[in-house]
Amino acid sequence: IRPTTLLELGCGTGAVILECQKRGLAQRYIAADYSEEAIQYLKRHAPNIETRCTDITVPGAFNGQADVVILSHVLEHLETPAHFLQSLHQIEFSYLIAEVPLEDLFASKLKSWLWDRTRNTSGHVQFFTSHTFTHLLTSNHFHVVDTRTYVPILDRDTVRFACRKNGASGPQRMRMMITNHYLPRLFEPLWTRFYYAHHAVLCSKNE
Repeated sequence: IRPTTLLELGCGTGAVILECQKRGLAQRYIAADYSEEAIQYLKRHAPNIETRCTDITVPGAFNGQADVVILSHVLEHLETPAHFLQSLHQIEFSYLIAEVPLEDLFASKLKSWLWDRTRNTSGHVQFFTSHTFTHLLTSNHFHVVDTRTYVPILDRDTVRFACRKNGASGPQRMRMMITNHYLPRLFEPLWTRFYYAHHAVLCSKNE
């Protein structure tokens, strides 16, 4: 896939699209997000990326053309992801790359019996397995071309930063370090299957 134009919807401050630009994956880059603050940050740090401040969940918010559309950790935040995926067909593009966290695995279901998992600091309201995410895409007229599942392993400095930002207590800091750094390294295959992973899917549109 050699895109001329790459569009990211829900880009935040642009970590993903900046990496795509750094690697020279396309010739033209467009980033859209609801947050004016995030878009202004991206403008300051990447003047060569075209930016749009818009609510991407509104049908017709973006009616342009792109070769590849990226949705990186967006769909798990939406109340009606199926409606949003249907609205994407208004955009003229060839491929979609969508990535979500897998949070409906065995361990996550156990935790959901103890507390309401929709009350999370990340704002996730959808919880997927690889199977349910694939079904969401195929039932909304996308054809799965390829997939990748992997465990995101945070380095210790990133965990410490997140702990400071969230005001985590000593026991909470220890738990975050264990579950985000040490255990994923030691038990990656089991972690992917039973606890937590990220799942990326490359799709083409079914016309």
